Parts: sequence; C-alpha cells; structure tokens
Amino acid sequence: MSKVRQRTKNLIIAGVVGALSMGVLSTGGAIYLIKQQAKEQKVLRMHYESQLVEAEALLQHQQSTMKTVVVASKPLKEGDKLKKENLKVIQIPETDAPTNMVQTPDDLYGKIVKIDVGENTPVINSMVFDNGPTPRDQRIQEYNVMLLPTKLKKGQFVDVRLTFPTGEDFIVLSKKKVEDLSGTTVWYKINEAELLVMTSAIVDAYLNGAKLYAVTYADPYMQEKAIPNYPANLKVIDLIQSDPNVLTFAKEQLKRNVRQVLENNLSQMDEADKMKIQNGSVILQQEVANNQITNQQNNEAVTGTQGAPIPDTSAEPSTSPGSSIDPSPTTQSTEASKEEIVQPIESGLDTSTSEEKQKDVFGQPLVK
Repeated sequence: MSKVRQRTKNLIIAGVVGALSMGVLSTGGAIYLIKQQAKEQKVLRMHYESQLVEAEALLQHQQSTMKTVVVASKPLKEGDKLKKENLKVIQIPETDAPTNMVQTPDDLYGKIVKIDVGENTPVINSMVFDNGPTPRDQRIQEYNVMLLPTKLKKGQFVDVRLTFPTGEDFIVLSKKKVEDLSGTTVWYKINEAELLVMTSAIVDAYLNGAKLYAVTYADPYMQEKAIPNYPANLKVIDLIQSDPNVLTFAKEQLKRNVRQVLENNLSQMDEADKMKIQNGSVILQQEVANNQITNQQNNEAVTGTQGAPIPDTSAEPSTSPGSSIDPSPTTQSTEASKEEIVQPIESGLDTSTSEEKQKDVFGQPLVK
C-alpha cells in the first residue's frame, strides 16, 4: 500500500515538473514571438513614416509648382464663341501644363474656337482666333447675282469668284461668312472697299459676259483666308482712292496694271465668241436659279410649311430654259435676260454701247 502511494506521489511530482517545464517553454516562446512581432512592426512603422514624409514633400513641391490653366467647362464645337459660362480655371501640375497655356479667361472671351474641344481640355491660343472689333464701315449686304453651291448653308464660309470668257478667274471676296440665305439670295458682311469692288465685278459680269460664283471652304476654321486678286475697274479704283470711307489704299497701282492686262485680253476676243459665252452664262444662271427655287419649295412642301406658289416661267421667254437654248436668240432677249440676273443699270439703256453703259454706271454718285 505504501509502494502504491509512493508511485502515485512520484507521478504527481513528475507531472507537475513537466507542466512547469512546458509552461516555462511556452512562456519563453510567447515572449520571443511578441518581441519579434514588435520589432517587425517598428520596422514597418518606420517604413510607412518615411513614405509619408516623401509623399508630403512631393505634394508640397507640386503645390509650389502648380499652374493656373483655363479649360473648357463643357464640350465646345468649332465655331463656338468663348464666353464666361463655357470656360473655367483649374490648377494642374507644371509638368502637365501645356507650354502655350492661357492663364486668364479674359484673354479668351469673345474669341472663336477652331476645332471641337472636350470638357476640361485646356484652351490654348492656337485653338482659337479673334474676329477683332467691328469695323466702322462694315455692313450686311444682300446679293442675288451669283451662282451659289447647291448645298450651301447659313454659317458656311465662301470665296466669291469671277470668271471671264478668256478663262481668267479672280477672287473678288475672300472667306465671307454666309450671314443668311434664302434661295438664290445671300447676305455677307462687307466693308466699303469690298462693296465697291463687288460693284465692279457685277458690272464686269454684265458687260463682258463674266460669271460670278461662290465656292465653300472645306475646313474654314483651320484654313487661312484666300487673298483677293480681282483687279477692279479703273474707274472703281479711282473711286476707292478718293472715297473717305475706304480704309485701305494699298496695292492699287498693281491692280491698275493687272486690270489693263485683263482689258487687253478681253478686247482681243471676237464679238461672236463673247455673245456665245454670254448666252451660255445666262442659260446656266437661269437653270441654277430655277433648280434652287424648285428644291426650296419641294423641301417646304415635305416639312408641311405653306410655301409660295411656284412661279410660271413658261410665259417669259427671256427666263425660260427652253427659250434660252434657241440657237438664234435676238440681242434684245439676251439683254433682257442679263438684266433679270445682274440688273446693274436701268433697262432703258439696253441699246447703248458697252462704253456708255460703263460710263452711266460709274457716273452715278456714291450713296452715302
């Protein structure tokens, strides 16, 4: 009995010693792990702190080099006028800012956008152009004496050109915006000098069988305007130089020389050839005018609008395409057809010579 008790006692002692040993080992391991974890956390904390310091330094550097840039506050289309409501100012890093940036929106107000601009896109000077202040002699002039492109629309830009029977072709008006359009009638903004030059071109179209026509620009907001090279009539040039309302007097002597060459070329043409070309020009202008009027009335009928009735041209031999194709038209019918299209002078002067017509036109006083 005593032996059993002694053995039990030994087992108990051994168990206690083992438990204590395991406890010591576990405690030591736990302490080691805790210390190791604390060390790793300290290293990680120091790494994060260093990154935070670097980020703060980078942010301060960026803030010190931020640039003010004007951007579009909403999408813009080509031809849009820049206003306060479609521009805003933002701050961007210097590395992201364009080299030719605009920092003040006041520098852009009133200018026209050349291309489409997306929202928040910086607006730079090369993307816009300035119409400048309105000249004091600028007027809106109506014309119905030229051939217009079939698909011409309001707001497009055109060059007005004049082609002579000799094949010579000149630019009369350059890059004119179509302010309004109605059938064969078009409205442009022109100054005093352009008005006089256009008058000379109309007279040339009447006296020499020339043709006035318009051509549109493919990309008007990116293309530079053409340089007008039409040499106005010598009497018109004299009027331009003596007119106090005209602002520019340059290159008039050169235009005189070019005009003299043009008149020499015209004088060398046979009268029969001139008459044929004039008849062809009249026929073409009448056909284009009739087609444009018919297309306009058809469009109004399709959209349900109440259009004016189509004029009956069969009763007017001078304007009917069928009568114009007559191989032997009389001089009077040809003169009447030209008057309906160009109308530079009164119909009672049809029997006068070309020199008398020209003298009568330019002998009239300038309308003030």
